[in-house]
Amino acid sequence: MVGALLVAGPAGGSPAQTASDNTLPTSTTVAPDGSGAPTSATPTGAIAYINRSGQVLVGQGAASPRLIGTDAALDARGIGAVALSPDGASVAWITRQGSVVAQSVAGGELLTLANDAVVSAVGKSPVLAWNSTGDQVAYVAVGTRDMVRPRSTDSQISTEGAFPAPLPPTDTLGNVIRIVGIGGQDAGRIGDPSLRSMVGLTWSSATGLLVLQSEVPGTRRRYTLSVATPGGLEESPTQFSADDPVFSPDGRFLVGVGPSKGQQELLRVSTDTLERTTLATSSRICSPAISPDATRVVFGAGPRCSAIELVASGGGPVVDVTPRNLPNDVTFAPGTFGWTAEGRYLTHPSCRRGVTGCKGPSLFLDPDTGRVVKGPDASTVVPALKAVAQEVAVDVEVTGPLRFSGSFALDPTQQAKLTDTTAADGRLKATLQSGDQQTSIEVQGREGSQFVTGNLTVVDPETGIDRTLFIIGKANVSGVQVFSISGIWMSTHEVPFASGKFTWAVRRR
Repeated sequence: MVGALLVAGPAGGSPAQTASDNTLPTSTTVAPDGSGAPTSATPTGAIAYINRSGQVLVGQGAASPRLIGTDAALDARGIGAVALSPDGASVAWITRQGSVVAQSVAGGELLTLANDAVVSAVGKSPVLAWNSTGDQVAYVAVGTRDMVRPRSTDSQISTEGAFPAPLPPTDTLGNVIRIVGIGGQDAGRIGDPSLRSMVGLTWSSATGLLVLQSEVPGTRRRYTLSVATPGGLEESPTQFSADDPVFSPDGRFLVGVGPSKGQQELLRVSTDTLERTTLATSSRICSPAISPDATRVVFGAGPRCSAIELVASGGGPVVDVTPRNLPNDVTFAPGTFGWTAEGRYLTHPSCRRGVTGCKGPSLFLDPDTGRVVKGPDASTVVPALKAVAQEVAVDVEVTGPLRFSGSFALDPTQQAKLTDTTAADGRLKATLQSGDQQTSIEVQGREGSQFVTGNLTVVDPETGIDRTLFIIGKANVSGVQVFSISGIWMSTHEVPFASGKFTWAVRRR
């Protein structure tokens, strides 16, 4: 882990001097008929850009941005990996040398957080993301031999109801997901590089849940999506496949692109139940993005992804919202869509068929009016994704001869402690209060096992319960549950001893 501080800006000039040389004209507004008539409705919020020279810039709305750094890694189309923290205060990107760096938008020194990012993965899928509080960054990192866990028959990649997949050869290593703090401290790793090669990630700002895309190491064969939480070494495979997964701002669902009888379909997947709903079908679907209020989904559509289509996130008619004045050879296959902070404009780089990569003024598109606002020259355009706060609680259910039901609200600090069990060597210890009801839990797990043992105490004066129970349970990450333990309890308070079932789960409201 590298915690060195570097000075931002290219050699031979300060950041301020270089920014002055690269300042772009103020954005222009084009009406649907192409007349260039001005409008008072303008894009807002922090936007990060990377241009074809690898320069990283940050601005507000479509206004002229300021140079933040240089040397960003790009794929052949000019697509880079850059992300703004949810509050828009910090920007992170991956450099050509494979470093993960971060910079305050207000200025200051450039922080080098890590030096093991997978440069070849940049541009293929999202490979860089902030957490909701802006103090950690997740990225696709190079897998190494010391990350390989001892194999057993339990190591076979599988999902419930499916045959186990054959294990990849042990001499082929893929990529993992690493999480680092803004100070460069190691905050966790997810994955065994001999079993899965991580190729993309998306991080829910509302729940802390990560959805990961992976391949068989050394091949291009995709596994189903898997989910994980920060602090856990292992991911949990799901039963569905999808490309371009993205979470809604409230964390209640994600959307992705899956196959459908020779075409592609836009899928909505509930994070409560993992239930899937088809929102749209097209010959090709590219880069879905969910509006800040989680009510609408936009995506590229058609054989060349040259159309922009919009659908309600709950389902309904699919509407073509492609502005009439865009060039006939425009394509939305490279790059990604985003939404500006006020939820009115879509963002995308300017990409044309038959042209190598994306170049020219970035695009801000109003899907309701067809208005186009031209922004700074950039091949990568990424707005800040604002975190949407939700109530998070621990629900405790005890059934059998002894019955208890309680719900205990969590603040962000408590939630982090209760979901990051590996931070305490697999131990979980907490006491929660809600009125006169109280619960405390103290369990211990061991590396490589999902099972835990320990004690659960429940107190409820109204029903006369004040009991400490011995518990054996299984820890899970599933659906709405950010983290849960379910299993059996036993008590020697009665003769003969009593037993029943329990569930202890962190849930979103």
